[in-house]
Amino acid sequence: MFGKHKNKIFLFFILISIGVSFYFVNGRYKAESTYKNYDIVADYDDFSKVGYIENKTPKDYFTDLAKNGVNVVSINETTINSMKKDPTLNIRTSMVGMDLVVWGDVESLNFITNGLNTLKDKREIEKISEFEIKIKGRPSDLVTYKSDAYDLLQERLGDDGNIGSALEYVGLGFDEKRINTIKSIEGLEVNLRPIYYGRYQDSRATMERFKGAVEQYNPKQRYIVFSGKEVYKNTVEDTKITDDFINWIKTKKISIGMIEASNQRGHLKVEGLDSIVKRNDVNKVRAFTTWDYLQSAFDYSIPGHQNGEELTNVYYRAISERNISVIYLKPFVKNDKIIVEAEKYGNVIKNLGNRLEPKGYEVGNVNPIGQWNPDSTLKVFISLGTVCAAVLLLGIIFSLGDKLSLLFFVLGAVLSVVFFGLKVKEDIGNVLFNLLAIVTYPSLALCVVIENYNQVRRRKRSKSLPKVYLHGAMTLLMAILITSVGALMEISYMSGTNYLAEINIFRGVKISQLLPLVIAVFIYAAYVGFGREKIGNPKLRLNEVTNVLTLNVKIWQVIIGLGILVVLALFILRGGNSNTKVPGIELLFRNLMEEYLPARPRTKALFIGFPSVFLLMYVGYNKRGELFSLILTLFVAIGQADIVNTFSHIRTPLSMSFIRVIIEFVMACILSAIMLVVVDLFRKGYDKYIAK
Repeated sequence: MFGKHKNKIFLFFILISIGVSFYFVNGRYKAESTYKNYDIVADYDDFSKVGYIENKTPKDYFTDLAKNGVNVVSINETTINSMKKDPTLNIRTSMVGMDLVVWGDVESLNFITNGLNTLKDKREIEKISEFEIKIKGRPSDLVTYKSDAYDLLQERLGDDGNIGSALEYVGLGFDEKRINTIKSIEGLEVNLRPIYYGRYQDSRATMERFKGAVEQYNPKQRYIVFSGKEVYKNTVEDTKITDDFINWIKTKKISIGMIEASNQRGHLKVEGLDSIVKRNDVNKVRAFTTWDYLQSAFDYSIPGHQNGEELTNVYYRAISERNISVIYLKPFVKNDKIIVEAEKYGNVIKNLGNRLEPKGYEVGNVNPIGQWNPDSTLKVFISLGTVCAAVLLLGIIFSLGDKLSLLFFVLGAVLSVVFFGLKVKEDIGNVLFNLLAIVTYPSLALCVVIENYNQVRRRKRSKSLPKVYLHGAMTLLMAILITSVGALMEISYMSGTNYLAEINIFRGVKISQLLPLVIAVFIYAAYVGFGREKIGNPKLRLNEVTNVLTLNVKIWQVIIGLGILVVLALFILRGGNSNTKVPGIELLFRNLMEEYLPARPRTKALFIGFPSVFLLMYVGYNKRGELFSLILTLFVAIGQADIVNTFSHIRTPLSMSFIRVIIEFVMACILSAIMLVVVDLFRKGYDKYIAK
């Protein structure tokens, strides 16, 4: 019974899984639809210093920035260290043993004294004079500033061992004058950023002081991005701090901001932050900071990128492709000098707005990522379809018998129920079944391509070039649709707000790119074989594999093999968020496509994966170049794996991912038409002038 109808049964479950996947797709669309606002934020400390270069007061310079697109100014909690760096204040410090001595005006010293009230262990503060205080220190307060000491022969002798106090870096509260200065400027909002140093500060007292500052100075604050390396957290004596903080931000409708890591995977580690943002009832926003290496990208040394164009590109990708809604500017640098003209920052921001506005993005009024907490029980149906697809694939390659197929199906069904029905180790289930889906469906798509290749090889007469092209286009479209089912499964498994916020990350991207290439070799061996003369039904034949392993390999074959390995290595290295440097000409081409197309196509699919389908059909129809069929098969596998890899970036809006695949298909069809004409002319020229 099962053997007779197993393919129909498998197809039934696959269709059910496709239908259920739209529940997850719809939920994600709704969550993403509210996330269309962004802030351009300038840090008060950073940009007030830039203003001083032009002899402008903070109010004058931030007024200029406001006229050039900045809409928010972030103000960090003041520290003794930040006061020392402020040229409008005359604050000096020195160490006397373990004690910290501070000189300054009366108002500043009073601010410091009051600010230190949040310390866990209260310190004795001695008023030496009206303009000098001494803060009693402890051995644990000491910090060292190391600078190397060299003799005249430039041999290192040691370091000078200057010392300071950790109390210089403890948050003291907010400078009311700074806040009022920014609030007096039309078009600017204030965002207060807390600093908490858990080793020295009382968590409850520091939190209450910050809450009071928000209530007093910025009651409509939309999000909080901690400036230090810690957030307020529970202590042994007080286990309600985190809950009280969460209840407060929920009451105030304030989101917690997470700064994206420099490698674009996840966010910067802030102690205690994950326990807050992983809660479903906490609103989240993602933030991007202009890293040091990006500050120097104002002049990017490629054509048309000398005036901040690459910075516009960077910010555009962050917002449109990675769910970023808060952009922290840093002073731009050109020729090792800080750029001071507000208009140059304005050009970057204006160009950014011009590109984002047609996509529905607006400046200001940042909203949190939409809540998306789907019913994971429905993943049982998604998993049953995935298991059926995997068993079908194994049956094609290895000719599984009915009993073995049933065994795999039952095993997969049991695991589906355990992971998603009973909620046992659901996170592991998400990873395993998602990996299975995004490897299986691209491989099934490859089976369709190779089956079409075999069909045209069976034909005795070749077809005209337009018919070859049409067959290639239809085969590619069919393959993309099959692989897209894997993308739907991926959306279902990687579902929830925490995936959109990249709190949860799928860690199997590299494996999902590599496994389809390995499976592609087995598919090729089953459908085409090695040295097989008769074209029949797909079946692995061990004697063919044995013959290949015992062949005498020629030098030119080794060279081709090494070339393939290099291409595949580049494919793996360039996948995901690698640090592999992109050549300037390729980067320029990418940027042009990104600027003038709704979504930039991925180069692996556009130039390698998709055109290889057309070439494979051409080779099959003309019975020429079959030596390269295995290479083309691997390239086709790269293209299909690239589709699901596009959707592995869950933070990228779903609409952009689908549009990207459509653009890749359309552009690949155009490029492949040109390619087939060139290849056909080359073949005819070879036959006419060389082969004879």
